[in-house]
Amino acid sequence: MVPQVDPAAEAARSRRLAQISAAIVAVFLLVIGGLWMMREPEPDESAMARLAARDPLAERRQAMARPADAPAAATAEAERPFLDASGKGSVAYSSGDYVSALARYEEAVKQNPQDAESLSNLGQVLVRMQRTAEAVPYFERATALNPQRWAYRFNLARAHALLQQWDDAIASYRQAQTLFPDDYATTFNLALTLHKKGDDAGAVTEYKKAIALNPGDASFRMALAISYEALQQKSEAAGQYVEYLRLSPLAADAEKVRTKIAQLTGTAAPPPAAPTPPAGQEDFS
Repeated sequence: MVPQVDPAAEAARSRRLAQISAAIVAVFLLVIGGLWMMREPEPDESAMARLAARDPLAERRQAMARPADAPAAATAEAERPFLDASGKGSVAYSSGDYVSALARYEEAVKQNPQDAESLSNLGQVLVRMQRTAEAVPYFERATALNPQRWAYRFNLARAHALLQQWDDAIASYRQAQTLFPDDYATTFNLALTLHKKGDDAGAVTEYKKAIALNPGDASFRMALAISYEALQQKSEAAGQYVEYLRLSPLAADAEKVRTKIAQLTGTAAPPPAAPTPPAGQEDFS
């Protein structure tokens, strides 16, 4: 005799089995997810090289050590015993403990003299510690090991510029520009170095390239105007000062720039731009 099957009971049983299976899968995924969240992040060996390129006005930055952060670096290092010397150098550097970072990168370079990344990072630490002349040989070794790495060229160029070695800085910036032609920071720093050397015609050419790559940066317009003034191109200089005010109407030096425009054009100084009212307020006058 064939047993009778209750369709409703079978459907209910199937639903219960499906719910149990789904619960098991969910628990499994939660366990895997928890392990994934608890994993240690991988150290970023090139963080310092990218840091140098982030600021288009790198030569104006003030290197400031933060010794109060040193204990945090030591704690982070103790929590990550698997890091090699270079990785520990990155941890110390990111915490502002440049003394420890220097020791770690020196250790990494001693262990592997062909480690271009550690050589470049060691140079970066020395620059931060205002020991730029000592940094140059490390940057040169890094670029010799990897001539196609833009960051190494940029770091070397910036070190030469900080030392006022204008020709060497210009040559290195041009090499970096060849490797990364769309980077406005490289192009702007090249222009700034040309200006400092006294080659304002060359600086104008590079400033224009930097502006084309990053048209919203008011400081680029200011720099271009200064070079135009040096070349006695008053109309062009005034035009760039006007652009500076358009991009940065509330700049701290706005009034001085308006006076400069008036001097260059022989006209009355333009009126100050009306400040933007705070959100929720309107001027009904």
